Order: sequence, then C-alpha cells, then structure tokens
Amino acid sequence: MNPIGSACVAGYHFALFNQSSLPIIFDIGFSSFLKEQVPCADRNLSFHEGFIEFDITARLYQAKNNDQLLWEIVDTNKGRWFLVYHPENGNLQQQAQYDSKQGSWTIHCKSEQHLNEDVLNPLAYPMAPLLWYQLTTEEPLLLIHASGIFDGEKGRIFAGFSGVGKSTMAKIWQQAGAQIINDDRLLIKKENDGTWRMHNTPMYYQDEPKSAKLQHIYFPYHHPSNTHDLILGAKAIAQLLAFTIHHGYDIKHLLHHSLIAEELLKDLGAAKLGVVPNEQIVLFIKANE
Repeated sequence: MNPIGSACVAGYHFALFNQSSLPIIFDIGFSSFLKEQVPCADRNLSFHEGFIEFDITARLYQAKNNDQLLWEIVDTNKGRWFLVYHPENGNLQQQAQYDSKQGSWTIHCKSEQHLNEDVLNPLAYPMAPLLWYQLTTEEPLLLIHASGIFDGEKGRIFAGFSGVGKSTMAKIWQQAGAQIINDDRLLIKKENDGTWRMHNTPMYYQDEPKSAKLQHIYFPYHHPSNTHDLILGAKAIAQLLAFTIHHGYDIKHLLHHSLIAEELLKDLGAAKLGVVPNEQIVLFIKANE
C-alpha cells in the first residue's frame, strides 16, 4: 500500500500509511508538518481501525501525569505493546507496536465523529509525543522541557519545569526582536556537521516548523538579581537530564540520553541563571556570554 503522505519533525520523515477505509485526521498542530510528498522515510507509521484483543501477561512501565495514566508498556500473547490513554477521561485511545529493526509503528485506534463523518485520529495526544520520545532513544536527540529563542545570531534554550519562567523569558526575548522556536518542548539534535540545532514539534496549537542553531543552554530560576553561574561536568549533565523527557524502563535508553547530554554540554556548556523578569535580562545574558 502506498503512503498517503508524510510528517517531517526535526528533519526526520515519517511515512504515513492508512490501512483502513476511513479518512485520517490529525490535530491542528500537525497541519504545517504534513507533506504530500514522501522522501526517503526514516520511520513508517501504519494506521488501523479498531482495537485488537490480546491477553496481558505483564505490565512493564506506566507513564503518568500526576495520577492520570498517559501510556503504558505491556507484554501480551501477541508481543509487546504500548497502550495509550485519553489524557482527560482515561479511556484507551491507541494500541501501538514498534518494530525497532524495521523502524515502523503499527497504530490501532477506534473511529470517531468529525464533521459528521467517521474518521481515525491515530496520533492524538499523547501518542505523537511518544513517537518523538522513542525517536530520541535511537537518534542523536534529546526531548526537553524548554523554551528556545533565536535572535538572528545565536540560539538559546531556557530549560526547567513549569513555573521557572520559560515562557516569560521567551516573551521578553520576543519583545526584543527574537523568534520563539517553542516555549515548552523542543527536540535538540546533533546534526551531521557536528552542530546542534533546536527544533519544535507539533503542539496543540498551529505553528510552522521551526529550527535554529543552538549555542547556549540556561537553567533559569527566580532571583532578586540577575546572576550567571557556569556549571560543569556531572552536575551539568544531571541538571540537563532533569529537564529532558526520559523514562526508566530501559537502561539502554538512559545511557543513550546521558551520552547525548554529555556531548551537548562538552560543545556548548551551560549556566544557572538567576532572573529578574524584565527587559534587562536580555542585556545581562549577552554581556555574560
């Protein structure tokens, strides 16, 4: 069966195959990432209507947001599967199986109504971020909670959990003329030429694919005055990994992410950044680079 198109994220092409008789829809955040053409595919996504039945023999891992189960990995009499759940009501949303040797996903979901038509929405959240995460376990990538900006000369990320001021920093830089790559989730990629770039991913809102070369990494926190403190070695790696998205069900994945983080920090370095959230922080950062 020929692909119906492709999705391109961080330079990786996902060929899309519809194995059902129903139309496929995607969340609005995908609209600018979808292509009719299918270049040489890096991964294949095969979409199927309806769930399949199997017996679960073991539950290996569960990913949660607070108490809400987002997805889990289970062993069954039909192999290992990801079970993905609706982030609000907890209902089963997708069954997905990944073949690492072939680089292919098989994704099952039930039909839903859209504009009075039965359709499939196989990459509805949190299925899509699971694809990006799996990609980071095999490629020179980190998926990180961070805002990223590019001021025309340099790219910077501000990494941290909710509440540290990532979005505020992005807006301050935007008011100073910089472009926001994304203010919440980024893929950091080591390119073939050895440079590092940050890439946005499809979100819940519409945005164009964006990327920029990355030169500086910051870990901001609220402080009475602007401060800049370089951090090095294992401390820097631990700080960076604290804000990357990684799951502990496979030690090989943890090792891979640790090695990528080590390479990134050797090339770019990092600093803890005490922040007074006003326009002066832009000048302060530039003066300390």
